[in-house]
Parts: sequence; C-alpha cells; structure tokens
Amino acid sequence: MGENKFKSSKFHKIIFTISLFIVLFIGAITYKHIEGVSTSSKLIMHTYEVNLELEQLFSYIKDSENSMRGFLITNESIYLNPYYTANSNINRSFGILKKLTANNKKQQQNLNELYEIIKKRLDYNGEYSDPDVNKRKNASKKFKKNFSESSKLLVDIRYKINEMADLQSSYLKKHNSIYNQQVSFTPILTLSILLITIILIVYSYYKTDKDLEKLKEINNSLSKSFFLNSQAEILSNFGTWEWNLNNHQIIYSDNFYRLLGVEPNSFSSTNENFITFVHPEDKETVLEIMNKIVKEENLPPSIYRIIRADGETRFFRATGKLFDEKLKNRTVLGVTHDITDEINNNLLLEKNIEDLKKVNNELQIFDESSKQAEILGNYGSWVLNFENNKFIYSDNNFRLMGYEPQAFEPTIENLLLHVHDEDKEIVIEAKKAAISNGEIPTMDYRIIRKDGAVRRFKTVAKSFIDLSGEQSIIGTTQDVTEDYNKSKLLKERNLELEQNIKELNEFNHVASHDLQEPLRKIQTFISRLNDREKENLSDFGKDYLLRIESASDRMRILINDLLQYSRTNRGDKNFINVDLNEVLANSLSELSQNIEDKKATIKYDSLQVIKGVAFQMQQLFTNLISNSLKYSKDNEAPQIVIKYKKVKAINEAILKDNSNRVYHRIRFKDNGIGFEQENAEKIFLLFNRLHGKTEYQGTGVGLAICKKIVENHNGYIFASSKPNEGSVFSIYIPKT
Repeated sequence: MGENKFKSSKFHKIIFTISLFIVLFIGAITYKHIEGVSTSSKLIMHTYEVNLELEQLFSYIKDSENSMRGFLITNESIYLNPYYTANSNINRSFGILKKLTANNKKQQQNLNELYEIIKKRLDYNGEYSDPDVNKRKNASKKFKKNFSESSKLLVDIRYKINEMADLQSSYLKKHNSIYNQQVSFTPILTLSILLITIILIVYSYYKTDKDLEKLKEINNSLSKSFFLNSQAEILSNFGTWEWNLNNHQIIYSDNFYRLLGVEPNSFSSTNENFITFVHPEDKETVLEIMNKIVKEENLPPSIYRIIRADGETRFFRATGKLFDEKLKNRTVLGVTHDITDEINNNLLLEKNIEDLKKVNNELQIFDESSKQAEILGNYGSWVLNFENNKFIYSDNNFRLMGYEPQAFEPTIENLLLHVHDEDKEIVIEAKKAAISNGEIPTMDYRIIRKDGAVRRFKTVAKSFIDLSGEQSIIGTTQDVTEDYNKSKLLKERNLELEQNIKELNEFNHVASHDLQEPLRKIQTFISRLNDREKENLSDFGKDYLLRIESASDRMRILINDLLQYSRTNRGDKNFINVDLNEVLANSLSELSQNIEDKKATIKYDSLQVIKGVAFQMQQLFTNLISNSLKYSKDNEAPQIVIKYKKVKAINEAILKDNSNRVYHRIRFKDNGIGFEQENAEKIFLLFNRLHGKTEYQGTGVGLAICKKIVENHNGYIFASSKPNEGSVFSIYIPKT
C-alpha cells in the first residue's frame, strides 16, 4: 500500500509539471489577455470567498446553537467547551468578513446588522450557560420567552446571511459577465478553461489534503473526549444511553453495563434484557417510563431499583432529552446515575438529624431537670472562664442570694459584697488559688442575702477543659444552713446521748452490784427462814414465804436478762472467724441438763465458719434452743432440727432483695406449742410475752436479745408458726 501511494504521488507531480509548463507557455503568449482575465477571476474568487465565509459563519452559529441545546438537554458541562469554541470561531469569522468586505460599504452595513443580531442571540444563550441558572430553566417563563426569541433571531441570521449571499451572487453575475466577455474575445478559450480547471484541481487537492489533516485532528480530539467521558462515567458512577425512536435501537455506554454488574457489551442492549435487572417491585414503574419515552420523547428524572448480577440492590436515577439529528433521526439521549450512596447518605443524614433533635430534646429536659434539681436541692451552679475571667451563674445561684435570676453581673467583686466580713478572706484566698493553679478548694463561708438573712454556703469546684482546649472551672454552691443547724443540733444530741450512756452505765453498775446486793440479802434471809422458822409459820405464812421466794427469783432473772440485753445492745463490732459448729456444741453443753430433763432430740447439719462475735452467736443459739425447750408440749418429747444453707437474696422472697448477695441461712425448727402468725413480730419486742407468768417462766427478753444479736451482724431473723404445730426461726447472716 505504501508503494502505491508513492506512485500515485509521483504521477500527480508529473502531470502537475507538464500542465504547469503548458500553462506557462500559453500564458507567455496570452499574458496581456490573461492579466485582464486574472483580474476578473480574482473578483470572482473574492466573491466565492465571501460566500464561503458566510456559510462558515452560519455553520459556527449552528455549532453554538447545538452545543447550547446539548447543555440544556443533558445539563452536562462538557457541551460548554464546544459552545465557547464556536463563539470564538464566530468572532474570528466576523474579522475575516470585515477584511473581505472592507471596500464594500453595503456589505459592511449588512455585516454590522448581522453582528447586532448574533450578539443579541449570544446574550440570550449566555444567560443559561451557568449551570445554576440551567437548573431552574424548566420553571422559568423567562427561559421560554428567551428561547423563542433566540429561535426567531436564528431565522433572522439566516435571512441576513442569505441577503448578503444574494448580494454577493449579484456581484458574481456581474464579474462573470465581464469574465465571459473577456473570454469570448480570446481564441484560446479552451486553454483558459483548462487553466481554470487545473487551478481548481490543484486547489481541490490542496484543500483535500488540508481537510484530511483537520479530520485526523478532529478524530484524535474525539478519541480523547471519548476516553475522558468514559473515565468520568466511572468516577462519577453513571452511564449513558441512546434510544433511536425511529428504529428502536438502543446503545449503552461501557459503564452502563458496569453499573449493572456485568462486563461491557456482555448482552444485547434491549429493553427486554434490561428489564431483567430491574427490581420486581419497580418493573411496572420502569415499563411506564419506557412507554413515556416513546410517547413524550422525553424522560424527566426517574428513580427505580435494580438488582445487579452479584445480587446487590442499587438505586438508579435516569433522565433523558430528545436530540434531533440532521439525518432526521429522533434520538433520546439519556444519563443513568447510580444514586445508592446518595440515598444512603440522605437516610443517614435524616437519622443524624433525628438523633440530633432527640439529643437536643433530652438536653432541654436535662437542663430543665437540672434547674428543678437546683431548686429542690437548694444549690446553684456556676462556671468561671479563664480566658475572659468571667462568671456564669445559674438562675438558682441568684435565688440563693435573694435575687431574681440575672439581677446583677456575676463577678467575684459582687460576690464579695455579699460575703460575711469574717469570711471574706476565705473567698479571696480561693480566688488566688484559682488564678495560680486553676483549682478552687472546697470552702465553707457565710453570705448576707439581699433581705439581710445570714446563710451558710458550701462551694465545691473542679477544673474542666472542653474540646476546644478552653479551660474553665465548674462549681456548685449549696445553701447548707439547715444542714449546719442540724449538724450543730446533732452534736448537742450526741453530747446528751453520751451523758445518757454514761448514766446507763452507772445504772448497769447499780443493777449489777447495788440492786443485786439487797436481793442477795433477801434471798439469804428467805433461805434462813426456810431452814429455821418455816415449821413455826402458819399455812398463810408458808404461802407468803413461798411467794416472796418466787418473786425474788424472778427479780434475779430479770436483772440478769436486762444486763445481758444491755451487753448485747453495746455489742462488740470486731468480727472474727467464728466456727458455728463449736458455738452449737457449747450451747448444747450449757443446756445439757435441760435437754436431758425434757428428753429432747436435737438434729443439726454441719455448719460453716462465719464472720461474727463468738459470745453473741453462742447467746443466739442458746436462747433459740432454750426457747424451743421451754415452749414444748407436755405430752410429747421436744424435737429440734437445725438446718444450714448458703442462699442468694434474689431467691429468698422474704428478704425483698433482688441482688445476688450471699447469706448464711440457719433454721431452728421445733414441734412445740407454736403461736398465731400474727404475733410473729411481737415476740421479738422487749418484755413482750404471749403467755402468763404462771404458765411459762421468763421475762420476755430472750427473743429480743436474739433479734439484737442478728441485727448486730447486719442480718435478719423471721419467725413462722401455727398453734400446736411448732415454730420455725429463720436467721440470715450476710457472707462477708
């Protein structure tokens, strides 16, 4: 192929050389005539140049119009580049026409009028070359008016150009007439025609070569544009398509296939194949969109879902506009954009807005709750900003000082005006500490309210650095006047209590020594009377002596029980490891004679080691076993069962505690006379007896001592019983 091109080029050169030699030879002969013909020919060529440039100008105007329409249809800024290029070419073409018609006033006038028309039309189009204006074009009545006016101007331009072309045609006729007259007088008309033909051939060859070069440049530019457009589709996640309404042929861009999750051109670009990717719930919508494109030759922005080849559901938004080609093809150019991320971001934004509203509402509730809490808690809050050394008081901080909220500027100077003179130094020192090390120590001071009342305040503060790095001190100030007065009263009560305890100790001393001394003498004298004078007494005297002896025994027991209860009430709180098995053994040993007399049977589990007070636990076990022996049935031997188990509070309904705290549960069960359940709490009261003194001996102190011992160990004791069915005492000691 390269050799053929070389031969063709050589042949053209030979022909060109021979033709040029003949022309020069004949031209030498007919030089003068040719000179006249040449002048006529130049005028003719000049006329042709003007006509060609007018056609070129109108071509540039149409390029500008097509580019603007492409931009208005697709809203793609890529169409603005050829629009601006066409406008530049229009200006350049005007410059050429200015030069070509410089000696023609009529054409100069026509050219000026044409310029004004084109300028007015470009001004209309210029208003919509900005994408922000273009977005509102469909709702703008001005756009419709301007677009209609622009179309009329295009007709006026065509008319004006035709007018200028007609004028040039008249010039051409005139020049041709002169030229024909000149040719008719030459005997070498044929050679002249040949010369013109050769000139035209050379000119055509030249123009063809130039056009081929331009075509190569345009093709190269189109290739670049196509590549950039493909990359833009990938980066912006959209694809383009063309639907020829004449033959219903559809063309997809490569990235349109990729949006569907397949390789480019992997299936035929038909509506039937595309509908297989559409989400089942949106197929009706998409079919309506397709019918709408055919009927209205337009596609407004429409959103639907598709299911990609990999099964992922995506949201698409498609739009399209009718594009009229010169070949009379009606084609809808469309863009389909994957907006899944946009929708997800909008949903996330809506959720964030809802969360923000919720947080804002919660903050408002919290702020109002804080204000109410300040009023109920009789305190106020404040903030000291180190940057500007300014205070911010809460509303209740003003109320604590007897003022309405924001009644004065919250400064340290205004605060000192209300501080008691004897306490001002405390506040001043706190201010110095805040300046030097950014901390304010806890301080108690007095202030004088607006109404003159003296109140005691307590201030606690802490340094705080916010997210912006700004340091502040956040503090609370509480009116502790009532607490101070209560504390003062409590101290007085404690002094009184200490005095009462002292007197009680003295009473215990009296009870243990001074009261028992005359009782011992009474019992001694009773014993002597029984030994020496009992036989000399009458029956009434013997009865009285027996009653005196019984009363003195009850007095002795009562004094001992009271001493025991007092000792328990002042119980030792130093807990140690106590083996309950040893405690139980000691209690059984202590009560062995009574157990033997009652012929009682006692069964018990293996017990554990707990933290407690040994002598108190033994007193507890002794009192409970003794209580079961005392209130046993006359005709039935006592049976006592002692059970042990570790339990959790949540599983013991009687504790009313839903925690997982572990307790030692010890149960004493007997078969005694029992009691009514309604008395289950009364039996633990001091000096409370359910039976008369003559029925069962006792002072009503034993179970009260048991309850006090259990409470000393932070535990609980409960009783349950039925008359003649025995009783159950349940003890819960927390595991530590």
